[in-house]
Amino acid sequence: MINSLLARKIEKRPDKVRLQGRILFLTEDPELIKRQLAGEDLPWDTKNPANNPKLRDDISTDEITPAHYCFYFDETLGEIPYLGLKCGSVTPIGRGDVKRGGFVCAVSGKRRGKGSSREQSPYAEMCAGIRVVIAENIERIYKQNCQNLGLLTSTNFSLIDRIRGGEEIALSEFTAGEDEITRQVIEYGGLFPFNVARMQGKVFLPPIEDAGGGVGATRAMTLAEKIFARHMIRPSEAAPEVGVPSVKPGDTGFARADLRFSHEYVTPMAAIFFEHYVGKDAKVNDPSSILFFRDHLTFLDEVISEEKKKLGLLDLATQLKLKQQDFAKKQGIRLHGELTDRKGSEGICHSIVLESYALPGQLNIGSDSHTPHVGAIGCVAFGIGTTDVFNSWITKDVRVKVPESVRIVIRGKKHPNVTAKDFILKILSLDYVRSGKALAKVMEYAGEAIEQLSVDERATMTNMAAEIGGFTGIVVPDKKAVEFLVERRGMDRRKAGTVRTCHRTRCSRHNADGGDARRSGKRQICSRTEYARSGRDRIRRHLHRGQE
Repeated sequence: MINSLLARKIEKRPDKVRLQGRILFLTEDPELIKRQLAGEDLPWDTKNPANNPKLRDDISTDEITPAHYCFYFDETLGEIPYLGLKCGSVTPIGRGDVKRGGFVCAVSGKRRGKGSSREQSPYAEMCAGIRVVIAENIERIYKQNCQNLGLLTSTNFSLIDRIRGGEEIALSEFTAGEDEITRQVIEYGGLFPFNVARMQGKVFLPPIEDAGGGVGATRAMTLAEKIFARHMIRPSEAAPEVGVPSVKPGDTGFARADLRFSHEYVTPMAAIFFEHYVGKDAKVNDPSSILFFRDHLTFLDEVISEEKKKLGLLDLATQLKLKQQDFAKKQGIRLHGELTDRKGSEGICHSIVLESYALPGQLNIGSDSHTPHVGAIGCVAFGIGTTDVFNSWITKDVRVKVPESVRIVIRGKKHPNVTAKDFILKILSLDYVRSGKALAKVMEYAGEAIEQLSVDERATMTNMAAEIGGFTGIVVPDKKAVEFLVERRGMDRRKAGTVRTCHRTRCSRHNADGGDARRSGKRQICSRTEYARSGRDRIRRHLHRGQE
């Protein structure tokens, strides 16, 4: 707990907001964008949408902030938004154009903010003056990053006329349909002010209801749900307590993290936020459970183009390294940096966490999309954005919405020439995954073939939950996980055995009758991928639904 924040004055946004400024329509026609940048306000018919120019769909975060501009980690990003936006073969927006244009709102079509979870994108828009983004639909991670920063989002195109008319707009327009915690994050103007209000006891955290409503009542849970239940914060008048009897998909709250890590693409921006909002001399909460890594840009000088060198981007990348080093030293945080005897890094962030730190049953968070790597030994591990990283340094916890789980069972013995990568590539080809049904869910891998895999190969399975679009991947820790801890960590065998959790007791997928049912609302989903040998290797997936 950072005591200075307890006296910080924190207030909600006004119940009504007035967004004064111009609206930038990100259209498919580059000439229309150029005319807006030159000062023309584009007509827009909110009552007859067919009369309007076609808006750009599928605007990715790489188009909002191209990767090489993410070397900036401060308000300079305000000169960058939409530099990568393509309209056909044209990139009509130049550096500083949006900021000079006096735009307060940006409008686009479907799937705004897809792709990388980089928080530099909404931050760049904010620093350029954008206060609200409107789109037909908005990608989940991008939307959450906007909310964490205080950038308003909406899918209501009728707001365009009201913004242009200078009308006051009820804040409830932007909170409608959101869960209780997200609503309050928006009302307080971002995750940091909300968290300060939470520490001061000013916000309402919805209780996680126990099954049956009785004292000590529980429900059958999956492995991931058990881990979430053990880590969920339970507010009390004295101090927050950790652990609830049970959770279910859709429960929202904050979960205490065992490990928090970030790399040089994210740490500097999070450090800037920490120093600005908390204080340059403030100390992070429990530095012993925080890790930093230098692993993404170690060889950048060997691959960066001369053109980008001339733009000073290599120098900027070096500043990322130096800022992380300085912050780590000042805070007493372990930094896995560059090698001293040759060029290179100590290792890849999520790999080192698996090799040296993570334990079964933990909840780990990191700034890398492949944080689920450590699920190979039975951890719930998932990637988070910059604001989540910075806030976790204060509170040691992270906002979560308990995800649904999908159990993928690979049956039969694994052929010697088949690898974990073969399994995951086949899973990626399944209609269940291709149609998006696996998005934001926990991928729990099981079956005889998975049991045969080494921990390293299991890590391939959990790591690539990111490619599936899942929340995370996980494998039940078994004797191989114990052997891994003994051999790689030098851990006492008895101690290694005790960190394994009980996984089948009261698990809804391991009923007394040996069934494989997974409860989800009023439906039961048996979700399994079967591997067998019948003339040739094949993987089959069966999805069964039945009423409760």
